Amino acid sequence: MEGMPMSRWHALGKVALVAALWFLASGTADAAWIRFHFVPVEGCKTLKPVEPSSDGTRQPKCFHQPGPLVMVNLCHLYTGQQITVPLYLPEGTPTIQHVWSKIVYNYGSYTVAVRFLPDGSVDVIYSSGLLRGL
Repeated sequence: MEGMPMSRWHALGKVALVAALWFLASGTADAAWIRFHFVPVEGCKTLKPVEPSSDGTRQPKCFHQPGPLVMVNLCHLYTGQQITVPLYLPEGTPTIQHVWSKIVYNYGSYTVAVRFLPDGSVDVIYSSGLLRGL
């Protein structure tokens, strides 16, 4: 404020206004994400995918797999059973975060979350972050 000419503050205000208008005009800034639901198969520790329910979950028309399929062995946080979950993981080393009912593989701008549900099933949620497509 002091030492900076008023015209410079005026220019900064214009830049902030243009950025705000561009952001509002571009529509929503949702993160791109997709959810897959897997249920346990009796007598088998590998989970099988099921069709998405009509609960409003967004499903893409086309999903480009971010990396190779990896079969990950986990202990289900509710049932205590050993399960195998198929995950598409990108190259690189993630930070693994243990959050209440899920495990998150965090690659910075990309995350893969395995959310454990009380019925023994899991949701796998792929998220590319704000303003990024999957």
